[in-house]
Amino acid sequence: MWICISKKAARAGAQIVRQVSNFADDLGESLIEAKKVFLNDQDNKKNVKSLKIAILGLPNAGKSTLINHLIGRPVCATSSKIHTTRKKASAIFCLDDTQLVFIDTPGLVGRGDVKKYKLEDSFKKDVQHSMKEADVIGVLQDMTNLHARKFIDKKIMSILELSKAETNSILILNKIDTLKHKKLLLEVVQNLTSQEAGPKFSDVFMISALTGDGVDDLRNYFLDSAKERTWEYNKKTYSDQTPDTIVQEIVKAKFLDDLPQELPYLVDVVAEHVEKCEDGSMNVVVNVNCPSARIARMIIGRSGERVKKVAKEAEQVLCTTFTTAVRLKIAIPIKEEPLALEKQRF
Repeated sequence: MWICISKKAARAGAQIVRQVSNFADDLGESLIEAKKVFLNDQDNKKNVKSLKIAILGLPNAGKSTLINHLIGRPVCATSSKIHTTRKKASAIFCLDDTQLVFIDTPGLVGRGDVKKYKLEDSFKKDVQHSMKEADVIGVLQDMTNLHARKFIDKKIMSILELSKAETNSILILNKIDTLKHKKLLLEVVQNLTSQEAGPKFSDVFMISALTGDGVDDLRNYFLDSAKERTWEYNKKTYSDQTPDTIVQEIVKAKFLDDLPQELPYLVDVVAEHVEKCEDGSMNVVVNVNCPSARIARMIIGRSGERVKKVAKEAEQVLCTTFTTAVRLKIAIPIKEEPLALEKQRF
């Protein structure tokens, strides 16, 4: 792990030659291609099955954490703060002759959140498009949210109306480990499935996305529900995102966890360099651009301790995601007067 805190803002990244090496073999062809084409005839053989699943829910319900458990690796960035997922992304799981495509959608928001967090226009559109693509929609309810124990949010209800008539909707109760008594779970199921004007769920699942409890049963349900048709992605594919995007989102998520209040939403995280080495390991350089020198210093922390912590945590997740050793360097340009320019290394 390397960390570079640079006060030469104009140079921070200018000398880095942006490279995205050939990841096709070891890191999965999806991370470069991510196209709905087949590179191997064996993947498109007869009698294969597939299913596309959209996971829908309010911010911080645990959608990304659930999908990571379902596919077996942390492809979707997760954080304790809301709006970690800002654009839809697909994560792919293949087992024998069946392919599952999970669509991780941004949390449903109102107009106030769009303005407060400066959310992209795609925030709502991505969710709407996902509903039209999906074969199954999983409505994820956070059991730590008292309102979610009693009602399906109106925003969720309106989005479900956009789904195809033949699309199944299932109810997924997440964080059930926070409910100590089974009686409470039965009451929640009764509340959420008996609403006359509410959605008609074909099945109900109780899980903990954090611990993985109940996730195997949910995955098996999706595998059993798959339809006979050709696959959309190559068998080695596990994400439709590029390596750059995965790196950026994971580093950004770690800043979200570590920085206070709205501070992490003000910075721009950019993957400047992603390189695969001959031994299969990766060198990654990330620039964190801040709106002011004051915010940059807050992110760096005393003697660089804060950014060191973020870099170490992000590096560990990236190693698991790419299943190889990853060396991460974070550079933070500080914009100041020319006389004050210098470079600190940690």
